[in-house]
Amino acid sequence: MTPPRHRARIPVARPEALLYGGGVLHRQFLDHAKAVARFAPVRPAVKAGLRAALAFFVPTVVGTALHLPATLWLAIGGFNTSFVDKGGSYHARFRAMGGTALAAAVSAVLGGLAGMHPALAIPATLLWVTACSFAGVYGAAANLTGNIAATTFVIALGLPVASVTHALESGAAVLGGSAWAMVLSLVLWPIRPYRPARKAVAACFDAVADYAEGLSRTVQGSREDAWQALIQEQHGRIRELLEVARTTLAATRQGRGERGRGERLLVLLECADAMFMGLIALGEQLESLGPPVSGPVGDPRAAVAVALLDCANTARDLVRLVEQEGRSRRPRPEWDGRALRDALGDLDARGLVTRLERARLSDIARLLTELRERADVALDTACRLPGPLTQAPPPARELAEESHTSLLDPVRAHLTLDSEVLRHALRAGLTTTAAVYVASVFRPNHGYWVTITVLTIMQPYTGPTFLKALQRVLGTVVGGLLAIAVASWLQNPHAMMGLLFCTAALCVSLIPLNYGLYTIFATLTFVLLAEMGSGDWTLAPVRIVNTLIGGALALAGTFFLWRRSEHQRFPAQMADALRADREFFDVLARAWQRNGPPEAAALAEARRKLGLATINAETSFQRLLTEPRWRTEAVEPLMTLLAFTRRFAAVCTLLASRRSVPSTPAVQEALSRYARAMDASMEDLADAVHHGRRPKPLPAFDALIGWNIPAPDEAGAAMGAEAPLLQSQLERLARQLTVLHTAAVRRLEALPEASSQAQPSTINGP
Repeated sequence: MTPPRHRARIPVARPEALLYGGGVLHRQFLDHAKAVARFAPVRPAVKAGLRAALAFFVPTVVGTALHLPATLWLAIGGFNTSFVDKGGSYHARFRAMGGTALAAAVSAVLGGLAGMHPALAIPATLLWVTACSFAGVYGAAANLTGNIAATTFVIALGLPVASVTHALESGAAVLGGSAWAMVLSLVLWPIRPYRPARKAVAACFDAVADYAEGLSRTVQGSREDAWQALIQEQHGRIRELLEVARTTLAATRQGRGERGRGERLLVLLECADAMFMGLIALGEQLESLGPPVSGPVGDPRAAVAVALLDCANTARDLVRLVEQEGRSRRPRPEWDGRALRDALGDLDARGLVTRLERARLSDIARLLTELRERADVALDTACRLPGPLTQAPPPARELAEESHTSLLDPVRAHLTLDSEVLRHALRAGLTTTAAVYVASVFRPNHGYWVTITVLTIMQPYTGPTFLKALQRVLGTVVGGLLAIAVASWLQNPHAMMGLLFCTAALCVSLIPLNYGLYTIFATLTFVLLAEMGSGDWTLAPVRIVNTLIGGALALAGTFFLWRRSEHQRFPAQMADALRADREFFDVLARAWQRNGPPEAAALAEARRKLGLATINAETSFQRLLTEPRWRTEAVEPLMTLLAFTRRFAAVCTLLASRRSVPSTPAVQEALSRYARAMDASMEDLADAVHHGRRPKPLPAFDALIGWNIPAPDEAGAAMGAEAPLLQSQLERLARQLTVLHTAAVRRLEALPEASSQAQPSTINGP
């Protein structure tokens, strides 16, 4: 059971704020209007749209031609089950679609039976919708299945049957439509079990290529903020792609006896992860270089830029090799760190570089060479991808197998009001029950449209619910007006069926772009379908009114039933990301104590945990921006906390690339002092962000790492180069922590209730 979290202090609107509240609300209204109309930077899902249209259209035509009494349920089963197909491994898709078909069929039967007895409708809705919404404890796929099951139940409740036999016929029709959708998606489309996994792994290499190209451009530019922009743009995106590929590959390999292709894809995934880490380390070291070296020899960063472009081309070759899965001639990349070493030798011979610059450039050459070695392993593996497993693949960390825990464990973990899943389930159950009650009292035409709107709009978080409500209502109004226009001049059944096929394909195709567009064409599709079935060509205004009622109920339930603002949730997510940074650093500190490289398994786990925690914090921040806000809080400190959490991790990644640290007693003692101070400071900072208090002043890190660097003739040239380089990297890490500390203090001072109590803070460093 998750322990209850402490709540951060939230500012309360003061009377003087009301004087200019109109301007704030006006600006927020414009922000929400822009969010409603914003298109995601993706392509329409044309194939998914055509598939959903066929899954919906064929059962409708067959049922209409054969005069089947449950034609509507055939179409609903086909459309909803096709909607569940989100890609991934075929095994996972079969489980998701099959589970949804069974859940929807049971819901249709139970909803029909409950509709026969009005006294049972209210308690049955509360229990069934709450249970379906609580299915989210098992993940996103189960959450979608539960939502479809709940929607099917309320539709059946609004279309009561005359007997138990008719209720069973509705369930059978849902299964029939779902079976057609599964055959369409999994049989009639070519089945290549590893294709989803190959595309997911190839997407990782494609993102790595983009990152390498971005580094190449940035290292030659002069903009100081370009490095930060590159990190914000690429790090989270690549980590998400790696996690998607990991999940897809694990699901694809589950239960399969063939090992060769699956193990090679695993190796390729690990190579993509390793190349990503190598590029992060390179970026941090490149940013630490001074201004370009001028003179007759030239700037060595030009050699780095060329090598990075060649690295990007190699990653593009890997994309092609992994996607096409055919035997191809192995590319022979020529890039590595030799060109940089040659340029460095010329600069050193002319005395144009300092001791620290020489160490940094040598380290960059080493990182390029290691990056080339990882690319070579990936190329060898990709060229052998379709062949039999004739020898053991290169060593790689195995994917973490799912632990065989009890099915009840997630349920037990979320049986607390602190659980967002339970709060959302209760909220959805009670609000939907209220919608059923409203429909039973006022008996509006097609009253189930009210309950469907409630279930569709309500999300676990306030911001997405508010945005979806706006999109749903506006989309329904526009779609209803279009339905009125179409019905006024087109009532030919054959032409109407052709139009319905097009609108059904459009509504699913446009979901990735904008939910409002989906609502427009979904409204047009189902209003025209209902009008065809009933002969009543005036249902569009009914749909609009019912949607407005459902939207109002959904917003009321969201704001008044266990609402927790993202202002309260974000500090805990941010603290988790900071603690993940601390754990990442602790892995390095333990390695320094034994004077060896970090443990590969511990390092990979800490790095992955950090990536996921940072993504969660960034997602929480985005939800915070979409919430309707009647009080304001400065967002710049929050953005700085998010940005420099990744910067801190990037410096840790650079430190993790070191094979050893200087082993003199003075250096080891300094490292021990530094590690203890860093660990304590990071934990205090995370706790301060979580609980809304002022963090303690930072120690003087410069003094902690102020060891005496021996001359080359005392401890060797290697020691003479490693010590100042390590010292520079640790100073850089301390600077990232200082920025995080300053942002936490600024955030606290920006809160109205805290600004009057602000006390001076001692912060070392800029």
